[in-house]
Amino acid sequence: MTALAVIPARYKSTRFPGKPLADIAGRPMIAWVWDQANKAKEIDRVVLATDDERIADYCRQNGIDFIMTADTHMTGSDRIAEVATKIEADIYVNVQGDEPLIDPDSIDKVARLLRESKARGIEVVTAYIEGATQEQMDASSVCHLTSTTDGCVITISRYPIPYPMVETVERKIAVGLYGFSRQALTRFSAWERGPNERAESIELMRFLEHGERIACTPIPPGSIGVDRPEDAATVAAIIRSRA
Repeated sequence: MTALAVIPARYKSTRFPGKPLADIAGRPMIAWVWDQANKAKEIDRVVLATDDERIADYCRQNGIDFIMTADTHMTGSDRIAEVATKIEADIYVNVQGDEPLIDPDSIDKVARLLRESKARGIEVVTAYIEGATQEQMDASSVCHLTSTTDGCVITISRYPIPYPMVETVERKIAVGLYGFSRQALTRFSAWERGPNERAESIELMRFLEHGERIACTPIPPGSIGVDRPEDAATVAAIIRSRA
């Protein structure tokens, strides 16, 4: 069962234009993500998917396997769905292009979960981190996940759910690390975005709105998404301290 890790990387970003090529400790951000994804043992091939020639040029010059995709995709998963029409695999893992500290073991865990979940008829998986800080509770950029007793997603929201009406529970932070079968990506790209996905701007809601189950698994904290220039500085400091 072949597994392809795809790193979506678009140049345009409202908060941080050009961030895939942003300098982090002397290297563009996508170089760090590329290195981490290639350390994953459950992945057979890693490819970067972009719509920008500047990113493509960097890949050509530095031996990064890449594929050009359309510039009309609303989400990274839509971009991966296009990749799935051009590169055949059994498993596609979406590795966010703005997480240079992503743990290869977390990528492996998602790939394994998808292999196991297929026996249950589940073709989409994701990850989460247990426990939310107060800062995360207050941030609209953070997505909160609530799950079933058998390890599937009930819903994901930018509100800190569930509401503690009777009992306070430890909230889970949704992570943008997804696994898909090829068939699931085909369905995803054919569906219109539903009202919940549009309202929350959370792409996995498209599967939930169409009645599909999503398996989920905990992973360790530690990765930092780079949404703003100050995030890049934080990650650079961590990388230098590790060196």
